[in-house]
Amino acid sequence: MKTEINLSDNYRGFFKSRKSFDQITREDILSFLDSLRKPETLDPLHKWVGTYNLYRIQFIRFFKWLYSPHVEPGKRPKPPVIENIPKLTRKEKSVYKPADLWISEEDLLFLRYCP
Repeated sequence: MKTEINLSDNYRGFFKSRKSFDQITREDILSFLDSLRKPETLDPLHKWVGTYNLYRIQFIRFFKWLYSPHVEPGKRPKPPVIENIPKLTRKEKSVYKPADLWISEEDLLFLRYCP
């Protein structure tokens, strides 16, 4: 896989167990992804959802390669270990709050110095 996508060493650091990759089960993956969940009080903007989805994509890519290394990357089937792991959506439409935007005085100050 390293020759296909210039894989970094950190990419392989998902599990700290001594299992080989072909012994990792669906429950191991789901357990890891569930460990990324954070309560509303610690993460009110639900940033953990982005991390969850990123790891999900990396797992899908890796396990497709692991189970079908000789198949062209775009045509590799999903192995059962990663089938039906849902992509999560965030509740917020935007991470920006009204307080993050400029007020009209700041707009005028900026426009004064713009050609």
